[in-house]
Amino acid sequence: MLRKFFRIAVFLSILAAWNQAASAQVIVVRGLIFDRSDGQPLLGANVVLRDLKREWTQLLGASTDKDGFYQISQIPAGTYAVRISFVGYAAYTDTLSLGQAPFVTISVELEPVAQQLDEVVIAGEGGAARIRAGLQTVRPADLRRIPTPDASGDLATYLQTLPGVVSIGDRGGQLFIRGGTPSQNLVLLDGVLIYQPMHILGFFSAFPEDLVSFVDVYAGGYGARYSGRISSVIDVTTRDGNRQFFEGSGSISPFLTSFRIEGPLRKGRVSMLASVRRSMIEGLSPTLYGRSLPFQFGDLFIKVQRTDGISSKCSVSFMSTYDRGRIEAEGEHSDDVFQWNNVVVGARCLVFPTNAPYLFEITTGLSYVDSDVGNENRPERTSDALQFGVDMHLKRLIGSAQLNFGSFVRMTWLGLQLREQFLNIAPQEDLLFSTGAYAETELSPSEHLTITPGLALVLHPEYYPISIEPRLRAVWKPGGKDGADEISGAIGLYKQTLVGVTDERDAGSAFVAWMTAPVKTTQSEAVHGLISWQRPVGRRIRFATEAYYKRMTDLPIPTWSSVASFTTTLALASGESYGLDGRLEVFGENIYGYVGYGYSETLYFASEDNFGLWYGESVQEFHPPHDRRHQLNVVFSLELGRFRASARWQYGSGLPFTQPYGFDEIISLRDFADVRRSPGTTRLLYDKPYQARLPAYHRLDLSVERVFDVGEGSIAFQVGAINVYDRANLFYFDLFTTRRVDQLPFLPTLSIKYDSNR
Repeated sequence: MLRKFFRIAVFLSILAAWNQAASAQVIVVRGLIFDRSDGQPLLGANVVLRDLKREWTQLLGASTDKDGFYQISQIPAGTYAVRISFVGYAAYTDTLSLGQAPFVTISVELEPVAQQLDEVVIAGEGGAARIRAGLQTVRPADLRRIPTPDASGDLATYLQTLPGVVSIGDRGGQLFIRGGTPSQNLVLLDGVLIYQPMHILGFFSAFPEDLVSFVDVYAGGYGARYSGRISSVIDVTTRDGNRQFFEGSGSISPFLTSFRIEGPLRKGRVSMLASVRRSMIEGLSPTLYGRSLPFQFGDLFIKVQRTDGISSKCSVSFMSTYDRGRIEAEGEHSDDVFQWNNVVVGARCLVFPTNAPYLFEITTGLSYVDSDVGNENRPERTSDALQFGVDMHLKRLIGSAQLNFGSFVRMTWLGLQLREQFLNIAPQEDLLFSTGAYAETELSPSEHLTITPGLALVLHPEYYPISIEPRLRAVWKPGGKDGADEISGAIGLYKQTLVGVTDERDAGSAFVAWMTAPVKTTQSEAVHGLISWQRPVGRRIRFATEAYYKRMTDLPIPTWSSVASFTTTLALASGESYGLDGRLEVFGENIYGYVGYGYSETLYFASEDNFGLWYGESVQEFHPPHDRRHQLNVVFSLELGRFRASARWQYGSGLPFTQPYGFDEIISLRDFADVRRSPGTTRLLYDKPYQARLPAYHRLDLSVERVFDVGEGSIAFQVGAINVYDRANLFYFDLFTTRRVDQLPFLPTLSIKYDSNR
């Protein structure tokens, strides 16, 4: 009953905003704001109109979004002073006469002011303690502060500093966010899905600092625009290429070598950006570190962007990634290889027609991933997933309310094959068609309160009933818009049909089998509830805290067996995850500091009938292997002239694991074995799931960088070290061979990077 009432309330709120008196809207001013030096859109630029013909001063204004777009409505006819400003840039001013035309476009390029750049870093960039109802915006300066074994920052390393984000280890490419699994994270590259974007070494992803414009990270409570996943959203917007002149960079380190070039194909209008990266660690590690690190990875990215400078911008992008590796104990060799590859092709257009009150956005894309594990010539497990989709989004101001609505169509193909010791299970294929629509509105009933109700409708005609998913986000500022305190919250219902199956008992495998839910009429479902509070203390300190609760039902999990083997036979479980995050940031002219602590608990419940084994209890309770109770990160960055030093210390309490209770021998009757001569094959038998915990994990990483000017560019030398005090953090223990595989030891690094800078 409560859920039905919530859905009706959200729908009526959206309907009320739609029917709000449009007659109050007289004239709309809108446009795009760019950086004149390179053509990049400016996020957060302020556009203010002041009425010149009234005795009292009336201000109307708006801020630009990620595309540099702004829109101001409800403007009476008259004469106005226009001011467009952004910290670190010379302000644009003009006089504007508004008459009968219902829509007026003002698109401007702002000129950077060099002496204000330090202020931009302090005031303009985001930060981990700036969180609003689960949403945090990450910018390149945030990535740059975290030490990595490369000359550039990376999104993967940064995400691991956030409370509630758990990484199983230094390798494997798996991130768990607030109790969710990696397959429950929706990762978007310029609006197009990418299945497995994290590289095999945990420091790197497909999103290095040089490609990122900014990233919206929703740890929960995301709005109606996003659907198809039940845990989190990582929405990556890449940079546009430089529209004014060509520039590039190149870097080399023991871990990675990279090259980037960008510039105008048609000056001021069309630009390109291309980047290629390849790992070096497998070939160099025996010589440099005296041990083998058998990992290969890399990525290729190309983007072409066209902007007409007034009312539209379109881009086409391509990304390819590959990862390959083995899990080995020191001094040993394994023939089992696991690998995965992504291919993403996408196009996106943003248009606001001359005589229409809408901002129109269309995205189309194709995403493919293949994953396999086993012998390189004949892998034992293979999985493929291919999705093609078209998304349309429209934004409109109606009175003082903003209405967002849109629709999508997607086609997904899934393929899976298990061979050899997995008993030659027949190949599986599935084709899934889905379509849906959403609407949400942003209402401000007072200067203290902003609420955003939304509703998403998703239909899978062949398998599942229509999914109705209400969402609600709200922000309350007790002191008004200029007050220091901000309290925000979100609640919502989320559903998911795709399942990424892994054998979570096998810490040494990164194999993911993509499938549909085991029961065709049942989707995974999660209800999110969270509340956050943030407060700046002067200009230098910011504090934030957030509490969350997530209830999950119909979660597909592999059926449990006392024998160690991969299976695609799934059972349904329920679960809950809750926790509390605390974040403190300190900004200075040359100093940055951050402390983040997270407490969390995740618990699954599975009926004994579905679980696969009988332990004498009707419901089996267990903590999944990503349930980390305590997590602490400390980040420090110092800049002195051309020097920059960074440090990161992280601590994580022990993760759950399943203890063995013995071995037995199994004889295959299909092979007509002679039981008098062959005792069979030894099997490892597992105890009840996840009843013990691994040792705690902690590590210190450091880096120091010095930049030199060289002609029209600069060259940076960076020295650093991973795991400075050489902590032996356990990654994987092979119970058959009693091999211990630790995470990365103490590894010194040297990186060199050249940047052209005209």
